Amino acid sequence: MLPKMIFDDPIFPQDFKKWIWKKSDNKILIMLTLISTIILYIIFIRLYPFPNFLPDSYSYIDTAYRNNNINIWPVGYSKFLRFISVFNHTDKGLFLTQYFILQSSILLLLLTVKYLLHLGKWYSIIVSSLLLLNPLNLYVSNFISSDSIFAAFSLLWLTSLIWIIFYPGRRLFLFHGLTLAFVFSVRYNALYYPIISLFIIVLFTKALWKEKLLWAGLSILPVVLFIGHTIYEYKQKTDTIQFSPFGGWQLASNAMYMYSHVSPKTKEPIPLPFKKLHTITTNHMDSIRRLKGKDKPDNDLGIYYLWNDNAPLRTYFRDRWKKDSTTSYLKRWALLAPVYGDYGAWLIKQFPLDYIKYYLWPNMISYYAPPTEFLGIYNMGSDSVDQSAVRWFGYKTSTVRSYSKDKKIRLTEIYTITLPLINIVFFTGFLGFFFIEGFKQVSKNYKKTLYLTLIIWSSNLFFSVFASPIVLRYQMFPMIFTLTFGAILLSHVIRESFHPLAKESKIPFNNIPSVIN
Repeated sequence: MLPKMIFDDPIFPQDFKKWIWKKSDNKILIMLTLISTIILYIIFIRLYPFPNFLPDSYSYIDTAYRNNNINIWPVGYSKFLRFISVFNHTDKGLFLTQYFILQSSILLLLLTVKYLLHLGKWYSIIVSSLLLLNPLNLYVSNFISSDSIFAAFSLLWLTSLIWIIFYPGRRLFLFHGLTLAFVFSVRYNALYYPIISLFIIVLFTKALWKEKLLWAGLSILPVVLFIGHTIYEYKQKTDTIQFSPFGGWQLASNAMYMYSHVSPKTKEPIPLPFKKLHTITTNHMDSIRRLKGKDKPDNDLGIYYLWNDNAPLRTYFRDRWKKDSTTSYLKRWALLAPVYGDYGAWLIKQFPLDYIKYYLWPNMISYYAPPTEFLGIYNMGSDSVDQSAVRWFGYKTSTVRSYSKDKKIRLTEIYTITLPLINIVFFTGFLGFFFIEGFKQVSKNYKKTLYLTLIIWSSNLFFSVFASPIVLRYQMFPMIFTLTFGAILLSHVIRESFHPLAKESKIPFNNIPSVIN
């Protein structure tokens, strides 16, 4: 039976709270984080007086305005917009809120690993500076998009999992479950999060099986309720039973990037439900095969087949509903999702090796060095925004501006180089830690925490490559936690290299005096 005091504490142990305010370097870190956040925010809004808009922004705003419970995108971020608007309806207030939440989640992760893994002062100084002063945090938080909120609550999800490994408790599980449910409602990239949560709770916590199952159920219950409610809403409003219609569209789009490179002939006869769609697809592929280089619209993986009006999916969508003016856009979108999903799967089945060559492999490269996409240009290069944004934020005109005349955001280009380096540091650090027998010299919970990060990193890699074309803004969460733990692993490897006697004397890495004493 776990100590009763664990259950009496509100989420985190009292010793952790005392440690935060007892250690002077912690108080300095918190104060400097607050000051730097405010200063960087003020500087940034002088350079970018208006937030950055992308196509998704207007869908999020419209869903928030109408208070819809389902949409093309997950509704969590729209609900967040609506909630924040109760207190502040300005764009600058939203930007500050998103930036502050992201910075706070990073700070909590840093304090957590510093406390639980007994990390030194220099680690805190170096890693905290790299993460909390990162300009990318500002650019992502300035989006009217779910990117910063998804990254922030993903970090809270990870942080709560780490605490569950060390100090499991009922209130912590409830906090974890609510965090998991919200991040799950914000972006479909979190589809694998509940699986990891269940794995950690069942296999990495010390308790009776009855307690583990109870805790696991408590943690995923909010997610199950959200999924059930979403399916119910789709059934009521679109007459379809599905959780994410976007998945069908995305799979078809991914398959078309492959199909544009292969012979139009297929191994099997075209199934009747796909004949018209396939005819539109092959005609489109014939027309763009004549184009070369930058003139070819699908030259790079992206959103062309998903959103371009001339692409097959949008063409078929218009033809399918051209005589119907009463069915809502959302219902049309949802009704076609299963057809598109089946069609995409059928194309992939016809050319599995080509799918690996022309979609999965290029997307793997994008994971290694993700393109900046909308992070590389302000407001999609436009000087104005849609009327929905004008109405929501109370703008006097639709004109927006930034300090850059050509709308280019050049600073973000550096991350296509730094992100690969971070992944290399994390992976090689893990290998190095293994070869110096680091796992034999740390505590069980320390070891479990490192395994947790490897599981999340591997899952994110697998899911990202298979799910959709990868771009930089999707990789905020993995970038932050891989840098955090990559630095930990690398520091152990470096210390072992400079102090080889530590291994010979069998001094464990984490055998240092308690920071609380």
